Amino acid sequence: MRARRQVLVTGLVLGYLAAAGATLALGERVAGGTWLALHLLLLGAATNAIVVWSEHFAAALLRVPRAGERAATARALALNLGVLAVLAGVHAGRPALFAGGAWLVGAVVLAHAATLAAGIRRAFGARLAGTVWFYVAASAALLAGMGLGVLLAGGATGSADSYRAMRLAHVHLNVLGWVGLAVVGTQFTLWPTVLRTRMVADPRRAGGWSLPLMAGGLAVTATGLLAQRRAVAVAGLAGYGAGLGVALVPFVRTAMRRRPHTAASWMLAAGVAWFAAVAADLVALAGSERVVDLDGRIERLVPAVAVGFGLQVLTGALTYLLPVVWGRGAYGNRRLTAVLEAGWRPRAAAANLGVLLLVAGPSGGLGEPCRLVVGRAWALAPSCRWRRRRRWPGESSRTPARMRPPQALAASAAPAPSRHAVYTSPARATSLSSISPMA
Repeated sequence: MRARRQVLVTGLVLGYLAAAGATLALGERVAGGTWLALHLLLLGAATNAIVVWSEHFAAALLRVPRAGERAATARALALNLGVLAVLAGVHAGRPALFAGGAWLVGAVVLAHAATLAAGIRRAFGARLAGTVWFYVAASAALLAGMGLGVLLAGGATGSADSYRAMRLAHVHLNVLGWVGLAVVGTQFTLWPTVLRTRMVADPRRAGGWSLPLMAGGLAVTATGLLAQRRAVAVAGLAGYGAGLGVALVPFVRTAMRRRPHTAASWMLAAGVAWFAAVAADLVALAGSERVVDLDGRIERLVPAVAVGFGLQVLTGALTYLLPVVWGRGAYGNRRLTAVLEAGWRPRAAAANLGVLLLVAGPSGGLGEPCRLVVGRAWALAPSCRWRRRRRWPGESSRTPARMRPPQALAASAAPAPSRHAVYTSPARATSLSSISPMA
């Protein structure tokens, strides 16, 4: 039976994606549409997905119980109340509403990080416990980034250069920290699972080396940007890039062992490839005479990372994970997967071509990728329509797959899925064997 929190968050993520697409489609008719669309994607959709699924993965990896349904639902509602307050406060020019929403989101994320850290301390002998620290570090980056956002919205900067420097630090902490660290920490176990293969190496070594480099490099970068010290910021970005390279070694080796072959795997691979924009960020900063000059140079880079990296990784992960929650057994898993993967090749090609044109094309701004966001949100929408599928005679909404009538079983009998491709219930997905193919 689907957990209430999964249904709620799935609907919220899809809603934020659709709202981001509609905002960009309206163009100049929405005041501050670019800012609003990016924050609907990153603060709305991505934050909900990270908070819920990081708890899901952490509970499986650490072998600790998950939060109760009431607590998880209350947390999700509080988080989204804060997100909506932030979006409405900035859009309507009400700093008090924005600040209240930011503090509410920060409180939820802080409690989430504290829960994860406590779980790590209790998980003696858990082999992959170290990867959960990525989520804790990502939470710390979000808290710092939101703090800077509150100062920006409140007009606390003393000069135009200070404002631009603070905005650069805000962007780096939220994109490279909150989203980037969370994705990198997840890919150690999710990537081989999506490819239906085993890990090629122990991720503890890669995680142990990469996390200090990435987290430390990000902290140095933010400090250098705030102090307007170009050499310090470049050194920090170089450290972050080095840590990212170490973390992606298992990713590349796993892909060489079994190449991407599904919609989810190709979207994840393309999204991680766009994260190489960190190198472009480093080059742009190194080529700037002053730190604040980077603010104009990354006008295209931030949307590319948000759409090419953030949106594709989110879409690929949900394409793989949604059948676990909504599938109702092996038959439903295969059917929903087929719906989500319909026409994925031209969709993925169009999305990545659009991001490439956004970065290298002659025109700036975010007008062109509006179709990308709409297409991505619409690509996930069939899962909502599929929920109300036709039931077989004698089958209720709670009938397990093994108890379906013969005609239902016959319709899904061939071909039989491999044992790695079958997830019979969301409860089974919370076990370590459903997350990590090493089990």
